[in-house]
Amino acid sequence: MMTEQQTLKLQNDIAFCIDELEFTNEQIGEMLRVCEKLGNISAEYFCEEFIFEVDDPEDIDRLHDDEYLKINWRID
Repeated sequence: MMTEQQTLKLQNDIAFCIDELEFTNEQIGEMLRVCEKLGNISAEYFCEEFIFEVDDPEDIDRLHDDEYLKINWRID
């Protein structure tokens, strides 16, 4: 059984995925699984810390270093 705090976190994560990211149900499920595997972090925190958008693809190499954070696992 989930605690009230866990339920509230789940509701906030789902709302963020719908309202801010406009995710499908499948994408929401994937995001929640990733956040759980990373230590039950919030979806908003994950996006703020690990995802960014660029207008010019040339900016990716300047802003992102593949060696900075290596996560060597995959979700099945």
